[in-house]
Amino acid sequence: MERAKILEQLDDLLIQSARGSGAIAAVSGSTAMGKTTVLNALAERAVAAGSTVLSVVSSPHERDVPYGGLAQLFHSIDARFPGAAVPGAALPDTADPTAQDDPSAMARQTHRIIAELAAERHVLITVDDIQHTDAATLGCLSYLAQHLTQLPLALVFTHGVSVDEQPPRILHDLLYRASVRRSYLGPLSRDGIRELAERCTASLAADRFVAEVHALSGGNPLLVQALIEEHRLRAAPEPGAGPLPPEGEGQAAKPSTDGLLPTGHVFHQAVIACLHRLGPRAVRLARCVALLEGAATPLLMSRLSGIDTGLVERYLRLLTGIGVLDGAKFRRAGVQQAVLGEIPHDEAADLRHRAARLLYDSGASPQTVAGHLLDIGPLREDWVLPVLREAARHALADGDVQLGIRCLELARECCTEEAQRVSVKAQYASAQWQLRPADSAQHFLALKNPILAGTLKGGEALRVADGMLFHLDFDDAVEAIDHLNDGNEDAATALHCTRLLMASEFPGVLDRLSRPLPPTAASATSTSELRARHALALILERGADEYAIALAEQVLQGSQSRSPWNLKGLPAALLALCYADRLGAAAEWYERLVTDEARHYAPIWRAMLDTVGALISLRRGRLGDAVRQAEAAHERVSGPRWNVSGAMALAILVEAHTAMGDHQAAARYLAPEPPPELFLTRAGLHYLYARGRHHLATGNTYMALYDFMGCGALMRRWNIDTPSLAAWRLGEAETWLRLGDRERAARLVEKQLSTPEAGLTRSRGMALHGLALVQATTKQPPILQDAFRLLESSGARYEAAAVLADLSRAYQRLGEKAKARPTAQRAWRLAKSCHAESMCQALLPSPMPRSVGTRESASSSRGGDREVRGGFGGLSKSERRVAMLASQGYANREIADRLFITVSTVEQHLTRVYRKMGIRNREQLLEGVQAVSFETV
Repeated sequence: MERAKILEQLDDLLIQSARGSGAIAAVSGSTAMGKTTVLNALAERAVAAGSTVLSVVSSPHERDVPYGGLAQLFHSIDARFPGAAVPGAALPDTADPTAQDDPSAMARQTHRIIAELAAERHVLITVDDIQHTDAATLGCLSYLAQHLTQLPLALVFTHGVSVDEQPPRILHDLLYRASVRRSYLGPLSRDGIRELAERCTASLAADRFVAEVHALSGGNPLLVQALIEEHRLRAAPEPGAGPLPPEGEGQAAKPSTDGLLPTGHVFHQAVIACLHRLGPRAVRLARCVALLEGAATPLLMSRLSGIDTGLVERYLRLLTGIGVLDGAKFRRAGVQQAVLGEIPHDEAADLRHRAARLLYDSGASPQTVAGHLLDIGPLREDWVLPVLREAARHALADGDVQLGIRCLELARECCTEEAQRVSVKAQYASAQWQLRPADSAQHFLALKNPILAGTLKGGEALRVADGMLFHLDFDDAVEAIDHLNDGNEDAATALHCTRLLMASEFPGVLDRLSRPLPPTAASATSTSELRARHALALILERGADEYAIALAEQVLQGSQSRSPWNLKGLPAALLALCYADRLGAAAEWYERLVTDEARHYAPIWRAMLDTVGALISLRRGRLGDAVRQAEAAHERVSGPRWNVSGAMALAILVEAHTAMGDHQAAARYLAPEPPPELFLTRAGLHYLYARGRHHLATGNTYMALYDFMGCGALMRRWNIDTPSLAAWRLGEAETWLRLGDRERAARLVEKQLSTPEAGLTRSRGMALHGLALVQATTKQPPILQDAFRLLESSGARYEAAAVLADLSRAYQRLGEKAKARPTAQRAWRLAKSCHAESMCQALLPSPMPRSVGTRESASSSRGGDREVRGGFGGLSKSERRVAMLASQGYANREIADRLFITVSTVEQHLTRVYRKMGIRNREQLLEGVQAVSFETV
């Protein structure tokens, strides 16, 4: 029941006892429930009514001091009646050994003194926390209780919950006499919290505020008051009005991520005060709970704290009941940190060491155990090093690279042998590569000598060689790989993975090895990384191989399980789909991966995914997206030295900016001179092709020819001559056309078309586009139409726009203006959606056609322009959509299908469009829309 009702009952008890009928009351409850507050309030009321109030406050430290409580009582009498001027007797000496030897005499004398006081006026004796009162004093109080029926005397006790001690029999007899009125103080209800909050803040308390305070405090009055005080200090306009600004000492309170009120220093100290009130065992147990966090179980806490398991469970129930804990964890992380913060340093180190070992022995996860080891420092015990390395592996796989690096740095200090230390350094180099890829070259190069000396072997050593390849340190990588390629079966799987990496990323380096790497075949039991690399290598060699596509999709399907171990294969699997011209599927998978909130990618993996995403966007004609993604990737991996990922992102930026017409931006990216090693990589092929496109777009035809031919020579030499990688033949053919050599251009296009391209829809469409350009104008339209259909179906919008632009020019040369205009307009709109500004400018009519129906002077023509522009601007949205599609050459039935309306509705819209624009047919509509300008449309 709430506090006011208990006080009303105690008031009745005072009235009854004042009439000469002594009474006893006991108020029980857990720690910090407000028992002392109730007792003090009762004493104030008694004093105001003219009663004599004698108080005893018991504490655990005085429990073994005989008559310690009684001494307080007599001191209280002495303070009220100086010189012990109590009628009839002097105060007894509680320190007198004779009195201690005769408890009955002391009890009778105490009764006589109290009776004489009560004869003068009503007496109230209060004892706070009577469970801590010494046994001798309890004997005197029990004697008083037995003989107070005819006295104007009231005895009121507060009794807390005792968890770890059995109360003495005399206390039980005293509290549970038949005449004792017993009350229980439990946690505050929500109504009680509301009343307290409104009294403290002098404003109405919102329901949300009350609910959050109740959830955080469990109704514990001490904690409730702390939360209200913090809220008041932050000077919120009203309780529960929204997120509160930070407050607190030391580390400020931060807004909570769980929707509850933020907590700060005041609340945290209130919780600690509750713990200390319960005694040292409760404090020790709370520290163990804070240390063990989510791994806390009664058994573990018992072993760590040295407290009996049954007692641990009782303490947990008590601490949950008073709002400190929620089961076996703290309600807020800030409270947990506050509890940890008050542990002395040496004690904390010892506790963490024991906690780490207990967790390890109980089978806890490496990450959980490592969390304690990181706060201890180096430990040269056999079990520590494997735990730290495994925890680092999990952290790196989960994207928490900083934690992985911390684990490895500590692991390096825990090593007792050189082989262990070198192995940890290899893992550390990989972690640094994931966090700061551009600055990680030194870590890999430092491990070359241990590899050659045989200290670092197997898969770990090959991972180091992979890092050297990434940074284009090919001589060192080849020396290391040759040393490791010694026929040892233990390294076979890692060698297979390295071979596939070199075949797909560094094909020019394979020839430098002194011994060929073992042949590779991915099985169903192979890792996702090996399967993804195998799929990519197959597609580069064979084109859109169905088996390779299925293999890549299988790896990507496995990513839905969110297992961190398939992360390394995702970029290669995405790239395989991109090179297979499965652009739609590749884009969908990319979006799934980067928008999955449950995944946290290390910088290198996010950069690799964004690089592939940029290539996909580039090939789908989303040039703005391609630039944004490639810039993000380039920023993560670029540094003072070139590396393969940075070069790939740079090549995409050059090609995208060239397609957009921003040749200055492309030139800026091409300004740094690339190292010769770049042209032994797949990224180098993209770089050559992109630079060739830039040279061609800026009129440097011979430089473009040099780049396209160089790209083709390398692709043929490495047996990865697939147009989906780089369409070098079409680039070279376009260059020869610019130079006027149609015959050489035709041979290149025919060679391209004769190459098997099963499934490469985009590449086939681009080849047909090239074929059309080397044909006579009369043969171009049907070929270009076929090319457009293929490119449109593959999602390659930029190339589709280029085809439509050339188709419009072909119609123009053939004199078919009715087809040329709508085709040009469709090309412009498609190019505009790709942000291909240079193509848009080339498609704009020059000079601008005059207004519809104008037969007059130039001034009249300008007036007509304004009239048409006003008429088009006056169309409704539905009319404008129909007009735009009609202006692009769509028939009424096609417009109806696209807009999901009837043909009759289309006809009605067009009738209103003609009337508003002052025109009579589609020919005039096309001229009118063109006169307005394509951008307005």
